[in-house]
Amino acid sequence: MYFIDKWGEKPNKKRRSVAAIEIKGKAEPEGKIRIMKLPKQKVVSVSFDPNKVSSDLVYHGLESWLESGAYKQTARSRELYNDNPWTSAEAYANCEVQVPIKRK
Repeated sequence: MYFIDKWGEKPNKKRRSVAAIEIKGKAEPEGKIRIMKLPKQKVVSVSFDPNKVSSDLVYHGLESWLESGAYKQTARSRELYNDNPWTSAEAYANCEVQVPIKRK
């Protein structure tokens, strides 16, 4: 999942996002489905289980780390799962948040 709106711009339930899947091989857009290629980026990442740690805590922690450190955010954050988090408890329990960064 790739967030379009920045953290804090809108309430969580109103933030816009894009769901994405990895495609191996050639793919063509169809209907409302678009093909995007994410550029190679340096990221800071945190893996966690949302059943045990609040995602709000993770995002606030990343935001604080960026504000106090030598890096700044260069693009919207994204969540990665190794399967469908809505149908797989194991996938949901292994969330990875990535924030693209560069040196200040």
